[in-house]
Amino acid sequence: MDTFRFSDFALDPRTRQLCRGVEVVALGARAFDLLELLVVNRNRVVSRDEVMASVWPGTVVGENNLNVQVANLRRVLGANAILTVSGRGLRFALDVAPDKLPLALPDRPSVVVLPFNSMGGVPELDWLADGFVEDITTELSRFRDLFVVARNSAFVYRNMPRDLRVISRELGVRYVVEGSVRATSERVRVTAQLIDAHSGGHVWAEVFDRDLGGHFDTQARVSQAIVTCLAPQIDRAEADRIRTAVPEDRTAHGIALRGWSLVSAGDMAYDPAPRDKAAELARWALDLDPTSGLAWRVLAWVAWWNVYHATTPSVPDTLSEGIDAATKAIAADPTDHHARRLRALLHFMNQDARAGLPELRQAHEMNPNCAVTLAWLGLYEVFHGDAERGVPLAEAALRRSPRDPSRGSLLAALGFAQFAVRNYDAAAQAAEGALAEAAGSATPLILAAIAWVGTGRIDRAAAAFKRVEQIAPSLVEARLAGRWLTSNPDYLARVHTFFRIAAGLAPADAADALR
Repeated sequence: MDTFRFSDFALDPRTRQLCRGVEVVALGARAFDLLELLVVNRNRVVSRDEVMASVWPGTVVGENNLNVQVANLRRVLGANAILTVSGRGLRFALDVAPDKLPLALPDRPSVVVLPFNSMGGVPELDWLADGFVEDITTELSRFRDLFVVARNSAFVYRNMPRDLRVISRELGVRYVVEGSVRATSERVRVTAQLIDAHSGGHVWAEVFDRDLGGHFDTQARVSQAIVTCLAPQIDRAEADRIRTAVPEDRTAHGIALRGWSLVSAGDMAYDPAPRDKAAELARWALDLDPTSGLAWRVLAWVAWWNVYHATTPSVPDTLSEGIDAATKAIAADPTDHHARRLRALLHFMNQDARAGLPELRQAHEMNPNCAVTLAWLGLYEVFHGDAERGVPLAEAALRRSPRDPSRGSLLAALGFAQFAVRNYDAAAQAAEGALAEAAGSATPLILAAIAWVGTGRIDRAAAAFKRVEQIAPSLVEARLAGRWLTSNPDYLARVHTFFRIAAGLAPADAADALR
């Protein structure tokens, strides 16, 4: 659902707010409903009967009520904002910025799994609703002939009214999955429905009652049914292969899931506190269930970010521990593409591209619709593989998850890939976009510093360096010492020199021979 902009106002139907700049303008519920109706239908005159039916549904009110609300809006927006057309009704008269263009449907059946509602039961099991959504999305994504929107973009719609046609336009999908979960200590009930968002028609719906110990099997069955509805040409044998390992201790899984959510939300943060808490949760889960692949995966990701940010006393020890954790996560679930991606990234950090690139490619093959894996694959293809594929892959990651809360990280990966192929203007643009998404994050600032040197804007590069030096001093120290994410010699020569120029430690003309 788009924000409508007119004059110096912005009307957001999702939050039901009218803003002037950063100030929220106080409007009563009836006035807001009237304004939204007129703005949405700004290209025609809205009759008074239609206004009454929309703003005061099922209520008999006097003409004066409408006149009062119109007067209130004119007082806020200006006397000429709403025109009275004699004998016909009202029309919104201010120029409204055009709506965003809808994303085009891909050339494959496309689907998004929206957040499931938790219907109560045991509060400690509320996390199950999110777990079902993530696993169903992952299982759907295993099929190459489905276009599946990443769960991060889907979760944007968790706490807002859902207009499925608007969601379809914003995400570029035809089908939407909705559902609910009710869990007790012994059993779980999952309802799910598949909707054609273009027509509003129900394609499929079902209720699953299962023992809680088998809830992951339920997720796999739901995914299988959805895939069967959307893409009947998919081989039934492949659909039967869909399964998820069930940990013996579901409390351990819940703890590990909270750790995964924590490290996911704070992945680009220099502050190690969220990572420390995630690691604590993962170890707690492993105390309860030493085979928890999710808990080992959390520890692998924590290790990678601690090495990246130089927030560990021993890089070699942390790399070794991280690779070991990722290996144990893969042993627990060989289909876990997240764990394979993390082990690949840890191999790259360990300067072992020969081990890292094949595994990162395998992670992508296991789940071709994972935006995060796709972005990293694009970056490392540029560094160590097929350089021509790299940037398009990183760009595809942003398309797969157009409203991803981790968009800043995806943009940063694209920017470093652009820098690697010497497209410095595009790298700087990606850095600015990443900073807009993740203000204060060190990663986009480092990208900005080297990219602006590449474009010749040393002043902007120096400003970015000063900001990142304040935010992440140990990371800056590691980069100035020559520790980067790759052993690619051409990239290293440029990135190291450009960063030293941004820091004022090398003359600006040192970049001339390298650009």
